[in-house]
Amino acid sequence: MRYDPSFYDGAAVHYRYGRPAYSPRLEALLAEELGLDGGGSLLDVGCGPGSLTVRLARLFEDAVGLDPDPAMIMGGRRAAEERGLANITWIQARAEELPAVAPGPYRLVTFGQSFYWTDEVPVAEAVYDMVEPGGALILVGHQAEGRAVPPGPGPPRIPHNEIRSWCGSTSDRRGERARAPRRFRPSASRTPLPAAGSARHG
Repeated sequence: MRYDPSFYDGAAVHYRYGRPAYSPRLEALLAEELGLDGGGSLLDVGCGPGSLTVRLARLFEDAVGLDPDPAMIMGGRRAAEERGLANITWIQARAEELPAVAPGPYRLVTFGQSFYWTDEVPVAEAVYDMVEPGGALILVGHQAEGRAVPPGPGPPRIPHNEIRSWCGSTSDRRGERARAPRRFRPSASRTPLPAAGSARHG
């Protein structure tokens, strides 16, 4: 899918809180499966406001969060500051600019639901050459085969009080219209208009 800079206009400020969180077991699973020991480097491609980057950065000596949207990069920096993380470098760039903008090598490269936004084949080939021996490329998502879908938040709250308030104010306005004097009253002495379809001839 071709990236359009307008796709996420205004979204960064809401992204960290509105997007579903990744599994709370993610860090432990990656550490166990990949033998992470606090060394090496992480590259999080399409990092957005750093939701995944800040969670995984503690597992590495240093990390890079890469995203083409400047507001997302600012959000990532803010998230890292809030958590006291000083080992993350934030780079505003597209995945298609790899490896030039962040050559690595990396022990782990992650795409947190962002790989499909890229020109997949050339990006995968570029990243493959950036991963160090024994390293990994991981596509992180919210769903997995055989795992139950977690319950959603349900339908939004119906604003009963607001509706009652609005209906009351509407009724008041209707009452005012009903009590208002009629400015135009047709006179009974007016000559009636000819019926539809009839015509007068002089």
